[in-house]
Amino acid sequence: MKTISLFNLKGGCGKTTSVINLGYLLGQKIKGKVLYIDCDMQSNLTNSLMEYDLDRPCIYHLFTDEKEARDVIYQVSDNIDIIPSSLLMATIEPRLAGMYGREFILKRKLEAVADDYEYCIIDCSPSFSIVTTNALVVTDDIFIPVQTEYYAVDGVHLLEETLEYISKSLGIDKDITLLFATLHDVRNNINNLQYDNLKASFGEKFMDTYIRKNIALVESPIFKQSIFEYKPRSNGAEDYLNLFKEIESKGGF
Repeated sequence: MKTISLFNLKGGCGKTTSVINLGYLLGQKIKGKVLYIDCDMQSNLTNSLMEYDLDRPCIYHLFTDEKEARDVIYQVSDNIDIIPSSLLMATIEPRLAGMYGREFILKRKLEAVADDYEYCIIDCSPSFSIVTTNALVVTDDIFIPVQTEYYAVDGVHLLEETLEYISKSLGIDKDITLLFATLHDVRNNINNLQYDNLKASFGEKFMDTYIRKNIALVESPIFKQSIFEYKPRSNGAEDYLNLFKEIESKGGF
């Protein structure tokens, strides 16, 4: 199982939307199955794909050792499953604070289901936490969705420093695999300037394809659908398909 995390310390940058739509395309392409993991207490990925249920066993129970991985996996479609999150995750950090080996809980738990999936895609919380560290420890590739805003380049450099700290403190090697622009407005000069700055700073790691602002991308989670199921002829569908092809051409999938 190859594991990909979508990570950014800034919220609202399109992480969840990218998990859903890149994951959908990946599920259509491969013969095997894709596992989503929602590591964010806001549960946006979960709520975009499932009905709200606070009593449902979820990733919280995985971290507290009350459940094993197979006990908290739910089917989304024929080839996509999910480990959901819930508001219970708001209380997880204090529970894990004094636990030995707490950074490796998710890695240990996923070993039991690793042979069941071709890919695992993790929606990380926009925070530097024990749960986020768990996600990055188990991750093979790190994808960074980034808005083309004024502080975009500085924000990504902070991410690099965070990954360097994790690598040194845990003795593992973690680095950004690729970055791509989201919520991009081609009519906005600041957006275009920051797109150019990101390209200049990160070179081949920064994808040429950008995801334009598109109302259909905002609407599709309401109907528990990817953009390709909701409005397959929208700009959002076109952009994510082009992004998927570019990532694939560069060995990201």
